[in-house]
Amino acid sequence: MKVDERELPMEKATAVNTCLGVLKGRDCIYLDQVKQDALNNLTFTGDINGHLISQHRDEKDWFPYTLTFRRVLAYFACELDTYENLAGMGHLDGSSFDLIEDSTWLKSLPVREDFDKDIYRHYRLFTYDDVYNIIAVSYEFAAEL
Repeated sequence: MKVDERELPMEKATAVNTCLGVLKGRDCIYLDQVKQDALNNLTFTGDINGHLISQHRDEKDWFPYTLTFRRVLAYFACELDTYENLAGMGHLDGSSFDLIEDSTWLKSLPVREDFDKDIYRHYRLFTYDDVYNIIAVSYEFAAEL
C-alpha cells in the first residue's frame, strides 16, 4: 500500500510575532554579536530596521534588540546566499524570524534518552549576512521601543 504523500506532515515556517510585529526582509535584522553562555543560552544583539516591521513601523529608523534562545540543543549558522542555494529557496522578502513546525531536523536529532524532545522548537533567524537554525526550548525577544 502506498502512503498518500499529502497525509505526511510537511515542514511549515510560521512568522514569529514579536513586540515589533513580524520582521521582514534581508535588511531587517542586523547582528552585532552572538554569545553562548554556560547554561546553553544563545543571545543575539544588534539593530532592527524600523521600516521593515509590522508594528511601530517608521517610528524610528533602528530598534536595538536582544534575542535569547533558552536551553539550546543545537544550532547551525550559514552565510545567507549559500543557505538559499542550499535550501533551494529565495527568501529575501519573507519573514526574518520563523518557527519551523514539523521540523525534519528536530525529528531526526538523536537526542539523549533523558531529554524530552517534545519541549524543543526549531527557530530560523535570517540576519543581513547569515541564517541561523536553532533548536531550543524557548526564546525571549526584547527591543527598545
